[in-house]
Amino acid sequence: MSMLLLALDTATEVTSVGLARVEGDGVDLLGSEVVDAHRAALSRVLPMAAAMLSSAGLTVGDLDGVVVGRGPGSFTGVRIGVASAKGLAQGLGVPLWAVGTLDAIAQGFADRDVTLAVVGDAMRGEVFPTLFRCGGGRVVRLGEDHVSKPQPAALEWAELNTPLLLAGNGLRKYASVFLDALEGNADVAQEASWVPSPGGLIAAWIAARDADELGDGVAGTVLPLYTRVSDAEENADACTRAEPMRSPAPTAGTTTPDAAPDVVSGGGLQ
Repeated sequence: MSMLLLALDTATEVTSVGLARVEGDGVDLLGSEVVDAHRAALSRVLPMAAAMLSSAGLTVGDLDGVVVGRGPGSFTGVRIGVASAKGLAQGLGVPLWAVGTLDAIAQGFADRDVTLAVVGDAMRGEVFPTLFRCGGGRVVRLGEDHVSKPQPAALEWAELNTPLLLAGNGLRKYASVFLDALEGNADVAQEASWVPSPGGLIAAWIAARDADELGDGVAGTVLPLYTRVSDAEENADACTRAEPMRSPAPTAGTTTPDAAPDVVSGGGLQ
């Protein structure tokens, strides 16, 4: 069965948007765009999708589903991507599926016989280090998503004594840490391949489909992948532990409104 899928990811400093018609393992990539949108993903992602559909002579009503990269990556970026994809899928009444951002990066190396070491930038002096075995058009994940300081991750990989190909936006800060620890047993992939591509997102979706790991397609069940709590949550938790509970003084004639839901805007699709 042929499906028209819109794929997007805003978990890194780039915004990736793709439009593909998928039938079996065949993919016709109708549109693909990756733009540097550091701190601008909110205003770029939906207009990019709208322009791509228009260029293909299609509308959002033609979509059969949405694919989103759920992280890990920038907390704000992950939230923007997942919230935008949820709003779109729920508004259209089509399925939403999530794939790992690092898995989408790894899919770009599916035809290369390598052990791929993806180093995602986790901010705060940390990285998301994940290994994949690539080759023959397939990608096999060798570990779970987690966060680590660069040096321990690099030393752990060095103990494998296996040639590695390094990719990921964390290399912009920590390439020397990994290369020094691996002592000549690693190469660095071209920088353009360090971020998730639209084709990689679609390939990750196909891989998850074939492994029966796509999930139910219900937008409400799709959650961002953070791997740790945010700075704001840590600060709030610290404040809660440090300050005693106080009952607020009653104020005549006032009520407490319900919390307003998060709203994502920045250019709707018509």
